[in-house]
Amino acid sequence: MVYFDDIKDKQNIYLYAGDIDIKTKLVKPFIGLSLSKSDKHHIKHDVTLPMNLNDNSVDIYQCEDVFEHIEYQKLVNTFNEIYRVLKVGGLFRFSVPDYRCDILYNRSLKDNNGNIYHDPDGGGNYDNKNKKVINGGHVWFPKYEYVLELFKQSNFDLSNVNFLHYYDVNNNPIINNIDYTNGHIHRTPDFDKRVQNPRRPMSIVVDCYK
Repeated sequence: MVYFDDIKDKQNIYLYAGDIDIKTKLVKPFIGLSLSKSDKHHIKHDVTLPMNLNDNSVDIYQCEDVFEHIEYQKLVNTFNEIYRVLKVGGLFRFSVPDYRCDILYNRSLKDNNGNIYHDPDGGGNYDNKNKKVINGGHVWFPKYEYVLELFKQSNFDLSNVNFLHYYDVNNNPIINNIDYTNGHIHRTPDFDKRVQNPRRPMSIVVDCYK
């Protein structure tokens, strides 16, 4: 098993929010921050909580399809904790589903105004009484402007925030090159056949440097 104390003095630290798989491990020696796993590849940790790491100590912090499971109002603090531990010049690679993508939008449950209230394929259940998603599903449905607002409210400098894949507010698909040597992302048209023809974003992918 590995703990924060085991890695905090390492020269290079690569963190991955969630459970890591073989493709992730092959890119960098990432340590997963997992709610359930504690082994040589994972530290058991809730990513909304502070990390027992020094300031300016982490080279890369990556998340893919994790932060949409966290209440939106908690994410600015989470961003700021990531900012704290990143080295100057360190990378925060952020990726969440883009709910302007036709596949995600069409599979989701919507109200009479077309607003998504639950994505069953994202897990969890919808609590009709309290009007919210419960049991671990997607609790918000990311779009470009929502993610931009998180970065605006955080300690990150917007001049260092690079949106690579997303749909803009007019539903135009934007695709820039991604350097996958900094972290594998599963749900992009480079790897996910569902969005290869026509080629279009499936995730909002952001590279942000401290």
